[in-house]
Amino acid sequence: MRPQVLDHLRRRPDAGLALHRYRSLVTGYDAVCRWLGSIRRAAVAALALKPGEIAFDVGCGTGAALPLLAEAVGPDGHVVGIEQSPEMLALARSRVARLGLSRRVTFVETAAENAKLPQTADAVFFCYTHDVLQTPAALHAIFSATRPGARIAVAGMRFLPWWGAPINLWLGLRARRYLTTFRGLREPWAPLQAYCPDLRVLGWFHLGTSYLAAGTYGGRTAAAMLCSSESSRSDRRDEA
Repeated sequence: MRPQVLDHLRRRPDAGLALHRYRSLVTGYDAVCRWLGSIRRAAVAALALKPGEIAFDVGCGTGAALPLLAEAVGPDGHVVGIEQSPEMLALARSRVARLGLSRRVTFVETAAENAKLPQTADAVFFCYTHDVLQTPAALHAIFSATRPGARIAVAGMRFLPWWGAPINLWLGLRARRYLTTFRGLREPWAPLQAYCPDLRVLGWFHLGTSYLAAGTYGGRTAAAMLCSSESSRSDRRDEA
């Protein structure tokens, strides 16, 4: 029998598998992830949201960050929570309603790559959304509805360098239910650099196994130029 952990070496995330897994993970999910509170708050703060702005929460899950985002944009602003799991989204809706924030939050129930977003974002928030970051079509869909100059904040898990191999093994075993590929975990934020050329890591959390990065969306022209440059470098490597 093929070890389950080897399935995570697939080159691309599997949205269908993730949807299946989160049906069972939703129970107790918030309790399991309560240790993410500090990095979540730091990521929201990195967005420097202003009253009246529009923010996207990509892969919003059970909505843990939605109250922070909604309070930051104020009654004249708006937050769009994007989530493909109906079970997770049900908890997010309940959380927002319980806090009286329903008028400030709209939900879009879909995989990020299929999102047809109702507004244009001034800020985009990614928090422990590794599969989304490693899905080019998802990033394209999100940034197609994002204005140039929008602020981006991203937080998540990462693998340590070679010297951290024992810790990486523990991380992989612990995280394997919450993502479907280990590809890109050395620098999970790297795909965002095609859209945010100034993206930089602001700090490390959890003994270096989590990161927080931020930058600004450079617009479609900047993204196209960087993607073209990356493609040219890849072609040269293939020719060599």
